[in-house]
Amino acid sequence: MSKAKTPAARGGRYVFTFCLLALSLSAVIGRLVFLQVIAAPALAQQAEDQRLRGITLSPHRGSIYDREGEPLALSTEARTVYAAPHSVIDPQGTAEALATVLGGKPNDYLEKLTEDANFVYIARRIDMDRAASLEALELAGIGFLEDWRRVYPSGELACQILGFVGVDDEGLAGLENQYDDLLAGEAGSILAERDPQGRPMPGGVMERQEPVDGSSIVLTIDKDIQYEAQVELAAAVEEWGAKSGTAVVMDAHSGEILAMATVPGFNPNTYSKAKPAAHRNRPVTDMYEPGSTMKSFTAAAVIEEGLYNRESIFHLPPTIKVGGRTISEAHHRPTVDWSLSQIVTNSSNVGAVKLGQALGPERLYEFLKRFGLTSATGVDFPGESPGTVPRVDDWSVSSIGTIPFGQGVAITPLQLTRAMCAIANGGELVTPHFLMDLPNDPDTALAWPKERAISEATAAEMQKILADVVTDGTGSSAAVSGYQVAGKTGTAQKARTDGRGYAKDKYVASFSGFLPADDPQVVIVVCVDEPSNSIYGGAVAAPTFSRIAAFAVAHLKIPPTTQTPDDATATPEATR
Repeated sequence: MSKAKTPAARGGRYVFTFCLLALSLSAVIGRLVFLQVIAAPALAQQAEDQRLRGITLSPHRGSIYDREGEPLALSTEARTVYAAPHSVIDPQGTAEALATVLGGKPNDYLEKLTEDANFVYIARRIDMDRAASLEALELAGIGFLEDWRRVYPSGELACQILGFVGVDDEGLAGLENQYDDLLAGEAGSILAERDPQGRPMPGGVMERQEPVDGSSIVLTIDKDIQYEAQVELAAAVEEWGAKSGTAVVMDAHSGEILAMATVPGFNPNTYSKAKPAAHRNRPVTDMYEPGSTMKSFTAAAVIEEGLYNRESIFHLPPTIKVGGRTISEAHHRPTVDWSLSQIVTNSSNVGAVKLGQALGPERLYEFLKRFGLTSATGVDFPGESPGTVPRVDDWSVSSIGTIPFGQGVAITPLQLTRAMCAIANGGELVTPHFLMDLPNDPDTALAWPKERAISEATAAEMQKILADVVTDGTGSSAAVSGYQVAGKTGTAQKARTDGRGYAKDKYVASFSGFLPADDPQVVIVVCVDEPSNSIYGGAVAAPTFSRIAAFAVAHLKIPPTTQTPDDATATPEATR
């Protein structure tokens, strides 16, 4: 017979059960407090992140035009393709369809289509034809966004100047990079509620912020002169078997860059296919030893200082020794008595040394500075090189002998163009520039500083001397029918890259000049890097200068020369 439970035993059981229930209830209450009070903000944010999807709306990038309103860079309508992986019904078939229309491998698309995500980009900024073909397939889980695609309608024309943009429409090189803040605009966005499969929820919250389109810019570049410069430069590089070539065409008075060419070039529409070296705008970024073109500025310095005039006579032996180094001419000659004008006309190294010695290191350096050769030009272009002109304290004992004729210093073709402008325009050092106008902001005044380098009188004397170079000296191949041309040839040895000294049989042939010499309007510099067969600037670069110059003056409707140069007394020697 069983014993009945005592009241005490029953009471203990009730207490245990009550305590267990109380503990369980406390745990539930604690969990609720944690979820609703402590963790509530984080959980709410997580839920919102899962429910809301933000999509960027691209602005219309501003266009780039040449000085006559011709388009150089435009943004055309495009589509961006995306996928909601949870809504894709047939990932393998969809991947194969995407590869057929867009190109690429199906497996690359399949990897995206099977991601654990609500949204993935499939292709950015595709053209409208491919977008229409893809949209017609009505692939489940594949969507389209309105977008813009950067297009360069003239292909390689001004490619290094313009640069290019990346997949996010950000300027990566050239003026696309320099003026990205103006061109890019501001992106907009869409914020929408979506279901777990990434589909828009009917009646869900949606916020839309419209993008702000970018501003257009007008460049100083003349499309026709730019084309001619590129064609003629490419022909010269091919004719002389050269490594590369550069050309700059600039308004002598304003500093407006009418053309700037570099060969080899590339197509900015497919910039990733080109070698990175082709992207460089070499007249701005690359330095070289200018050689005899430097004699123009050495001669201007002695005239400005009142040491000599263009008729001053110098006794010139075949060679001259400076600091233990013997300096000779490009071609052997006997001892002569030449005027200052003849020194420049015949491109005499010995004569340039005598001019440099008369100036002395401090004054020579000061004039190199005045001509803008010791610093960057300030051009509105990224990555400009300032050149390399050592300060006087760093000169060797022979520097006063080599620098006057362009050895031991390195400058860019743009620095040379700017310095030559100072002789052409009456003595003012201009600021080279590409930006001409802001059509979306007509109230903004663009200012490009000028400063005086030499007097008008010195500039006028140098114009006559440099005109003699073309009529009677080493630059005869730079002549242009109907126009008086002034300029200077240059033949510079290239410094070694693997040690001190100069590389064997490697030269830069150049010609820097302007026209008409009696009323200079256009300055042109042509440099040909490592030509074969001939190395001299007068033979290699001067003819290209002539062809570009002839086109430029005709295109710009510059009247022919109205007066003839003074009778020159120079004795032509071998082209240098």
